[in-house]
Amino acid sequence: MAGRKEKKRDVEGKWLKEALAQQGISVYRLAKELGYSREKFYRHINNRTYLSSESLGELARKFPSMNMRYVLTGEGSPKT
Repeated sequence: MAGRKEKKRDVEGKWLKEALAQQGISVYRLAKELGYSREKFYRHINNRTYLSSESLGELARKFPSMNMRYVLTGEGSPKT
C-alpha cells in the first residue's frame, strides 16, 4: 500500500500554477477572488497540501475557461 508521501505525487501543484499562468491570474488574485489566503494556494503549488473539493469547485465556477482536468491530472491543456 502506498504511503501518503507517495500518493502526494499523484496530484501536483505545478499544474495549478501553470493553469493560472495561462489565464493570466496571479495567486494573489485567485486567493482574493475566492476569499482564501494566498498561503492556501502556495502550500498546494509547493506540493504540501491538496485543495479541497469545495476549493476546486469554486475555482471551476469562477474561472470556467480553466481546464480542471489539467489542474487535477496534468493531462491536456491548462486552458479549455
